[in-house]
Amino acid sequence: MEQPITIIALVLSIAGIGYLKVEQLERMAIAEQAATAQAVQDSITMAEAADEAAKIRFVVPHDNEPGSNGVDLVLDGSASRDSESDSLAFFWEQLDGSSIELANTDLGSTTFTAGPGEYTFRLTVTDSYGASSSENATVAVMPEPNTPPTAEVSVFEQE
Repeated sequence: MEQPITIIALVLSIAGIGYLKVEQLERMAIAEQAATAQAVQDSITMAEAADEAAKIRFVVPHDNEPGSNGVDLVLDGSASRDSESDSLAFFWEQLDGSSIELANTDLGSTTFTAGPGEYTFRLTVTDSYGASSSENATVAVMPEPNTPPTAEVSVFEQE
């Protein structure tokens, strides 16, 4: 009688250990999925932070004229170069943001007036052999700063 009870106890022990092992593996898999999801989120957050840090920021200057709402800016690609000193052709284009007019799209630099918002531009430089490279720039323009006036009330006795 002792032997069947021992066998039953052994089988139950092995089954219990197996169940615990399966539970442990499931918890480990869930923890690994959570860690992977967190790593992906961290990567996205870092990429977003890098995008924010790469933006070139300007503020519309306060000029005491409420109707004015823009800042004159220059996109300058004149430092572009070719390692063989080939002549370069420039092409500026706007990729994103409220539509603005670039003064010259085929020179090393161009100007534009921008109101508050974000704008993305691409400069493509092509050498005389047709080889080219591009670089994007994102410009963030903040609205004209304005603080509210201070109201002051005085009370006095009428004479």
